[in-house]
Amino acid sequence: MCSEKTVGEAELAEREKLAEQVTQKLLLAGFTPSRRGAFPGSGGFQVNVDFAADAHGGVFVTWHTSESLRDEAIASKLSGEESPSLEYFRSLTKIMQSAMIEVLSAAGWHACDAANDMNPYAIRVEDREK
Repeated sequence: MCSEKTVGEAELAEREKLAEQVTQKLLLAGFTPSRRGAFPGSGGFQVNVDFAADAHGGVFVTWHTSESLRDEAIASKLSGEESPSLEYFRSLTKIMQSAMIEVLSAAGWHACDAANDMNPYAIRVEDREK
C-alpha cells in the first residue's frame, strides 16, 4: 500500500487561506460558485485544496457548465460523434478557464493551466512570492 505524503499544518492553513481568498475574489468578480447536486442544472466555479506535498498539491479552480450541457457533451463523446453540444461544452469551458485566469492574475496571484490530464481545464493558483 502506498501512502501519499501530505503537507504540514502550516502549509495546509496557507492553502486553505488562499482558497478562501480566491473564492472571495471570484465572487466579487461576479462568478457563481458551483452547487453541483444541490441545484440540478446549475454550473459555476469550484475551488479545491489538494493536500499533497508533491507537485500535485496546491489550490485549484475549475469551471463547471450546467449539468445538462455536461451530460449532452458526455453522451456525444461516448457515441463517437462530434456534436454541437460537445464543441460548445469544450469552447465554453476553455473560455471560462481563460477568464478566471485573467481575473485571478489581476487580483495578484499567479494563475495558470494546471496541466492535469485528469482535469484538463483546472487552474493552479499560487501566491506570486512562490
